[in-house]
Amino acid sequence: MSSLSPHAVKKFRSALLTWYASAARDLPWRKTRDPYTVIVSELMLQQTQVDRVIPKYRAWMKKFPNVQTLASASTREVLGEWQGLGYNRRAQFLHRMAKEVTKTYGGIFPNSIDALMSLPGIGPYTARAVMNFAFETSEPIVETNVRRVLSRIFVSFKHTLSLTEKEYWALAHAATPKKDHYNFNQAIMDFGAVVCVAKKPKCEACPFQNMCNSYPEILSAQPKHLRVTKKTNEKIYFGEPRRIWRGKILKFLHTPRQQKNGASLVEIGNAIQNDFSVERKEWLKSVLHTLIADKMVEQKGKRYHLPL
Repeated sequence: MSSLSPHAVKKFRSALLTWYASAARDLPWRKTRDPYTVIVSELMLQQTQVDRVIPKYRAWMKKFPNVQTLASASTREVLGEWQGLGYNRRAQFLHRMAKEVTKTYGGIFPNSIDALMSLPGIGPYTARAVMNFAFETSEPIVETNVRRVLSRIFVSFKHTLSLTEKEYWALAHAATPKKDHYNFNQAIMDFGAVVCVAKKPKCEACPFQNMCNSYPEILSAQPKHLRVTKKTNEKIYFGEPRRIWRGKILKFLHTPRQQKNGASLVEIGNAIQNDFSVERKEWLKSVLHTLIADKMVEQKGKRYHLPL
């Protein structure tokens, strides 16, 4: 992959920021520079659509307005507030992170990438997002929307999302400005989410038509060629991936009666499946064991509970 010309980068930045000035999404977590708020929003947005995140984010911030209140909450409270977002490990990571920040840093988030990445659930992207959006330092960020936009505009359509991580980071480093990096990084993610989308890019609304390496190919491509499929290794049980069944179990165990008394294997099965039968007990046990291993559920005798 060849390096980007300074002229092309300057033109790209200018056009992107001009687009963003009138098209920026009004998202509640953009109204603050609090690192805790940034991390909460970033973990919620991992594998969950923005419109689903917004109400859950607002409820979460009302329940746990700062890192100290989250650190002192019970596992049951945290998992209960997370209901509806799926991928419950993210809630566990947030809880563990809050405890670590409170214990090790006195409730003050560290402001270096290495220190942030030492916290539970914080990877390279989230650490750099915090550095950008909370501490306002110029750091390139690489996530799905950024990968798509940069590879389409500066490389080619056929290489969309197929470069190496090193190549994506090189593109992001070259494209990210030292000044106005906050708006730039928000803008490129918005652009990938709204215009340069995966399946049907809105090229007619794109300000980069005259510099996008993919535009001619997309313009002449058949719709089927624009489809982006994600491979998954998730096991499917009775028409649903295991994570869906895990979520249903947690939701049931969070009801008031089950919080007090727990539930038996059969009670859980009947609650999450209309046609549950004894033949499915071993399958249900296997799902429950994954929740127990992840410390989201506890077993006491023959009953299952959310941890306190």
